[in-house]
Amino acid sequence: MPTNSKPEEKKISKEDLLEKALKPAQDAMKLHPFYKGKIEVSPKSYIRNIDDFAIWYTPGVASVCKDIQKN
Repeated sequence: MPTNSKPEEKKISKEDLLEKALKPAQDAMKLHPFYKGKIEVSPKSYIRNIDDFAIWYTPGVASVCKDIQKN
């Protein structure tokens, strides 16, 4: 006969919660010397010279922004 009782919840101590909360920071400190940071910004296309750069940055990007503003 099924009962409507909830499964028993596992009690977690404050110490366990604190240890779990501190783990990402500890892991980050261990990995930092290897990766020298965790996030990287890289171009989607080659930038070979100033003309290429002008397409993706100022003034090229301004034309895209102005088009977005109009529409």
